Amino acid sequence: MRKRKAFTLIELLVVIAIIALLISIIIPALHTARKKGAAAGCMANVKNLSLGWLMYQLDNSARIMSAKMEAQENRTIVGWIGTPRESDGTLLPGSAMRQVSPVTDEHEIRGIKKGALYPYIKAPKAYRCPRDELRSKYDGTPHFVSYGLASCLYGYEKGEARYDRQILNYNQIISPALRYNFVEVADMRNWNMQGRFIFGAPEYTGQSEWMWWKPMAVNHGESGVLGFCDGHAEVHKWRDSFTIERVIRLIRDNVDNYGTAAPPPDQQSDISYMAQGWPYRFERNVR
Repeated sequence: MRKRKAFTLIELLVVIAIIALLISIIIPALHTARKKGAAAGCMANVKNLSLGWLMYQLDNSARIMSAKMEAQENRTIVGWIGTPRESDGTLLPGSAMRQVSPVTDEHEIRGIKKGALYPYIKAPKAYRCPRDELRSKYDGTPHFVSYGLASCLYGYEKGEARYDRQILNYNQIISPALRYNFVEVADMRNWNMQGRFIFGAPEYTGQSEWMWWKPMAVNHGESGVLGFCDGHAEVHKWRDSFTIERVIRLIRDNVDNYGTAAPPPDQQSDISYMAQGWPYRFERNVR
């Protein structure tokens, strides 16, 4: 009877080396594919939100929905997103940011359903990026909403200082395909605080230069997703180290107030892009 020839040690080591090599190639590829899949999912979310926003004004004689989050005290408008609620429909007690009791996904979803946008979406998961892993600095719970609506899109009520420096009707938007409405943001200040994306535009800050204010997200390989006023969405790569490092620092420091920040002269690519896409063109009639 012939003896079966066994593998030699060298042959086994070669096989192991080949397997290790294949794994080293496959794992980064899978990681890249996962990131691209999340970016595609995020872009699909924002596209749906932007299309819902667009349909709302078609149903309301070009009047756009408010970028404001519905509030607990004396607000006369219902924003695109609502305040989290208990199961009986009552608003959660406490101030908007420093909620004492933990805010669950269920609380936030009930609030989402009270917003002006939800009837056009009817899918709570569309409000959250698959790669959004930020948690509230106040109660440690993950926030459910990953996107903010540009504050110049009816983000202020009558009587507020910025009411006359914003857009109320869709026909006021110059070149809607170039002007963003939804921005993927990185806000750790508790539930649904992403209601508005506030940008340091000159009409807000009183300065001649544009400044960063609320941080954008960098969830997709130093990129973020934006929706536009014509209903499309894009993944945009942030190019300036100042932009990315500021977002990382604000998340790391877990601050209460993001403040404004002007990038240095050699770090103007990202802020110029966001300035050109800001829907409200101010008195300078920037096109």
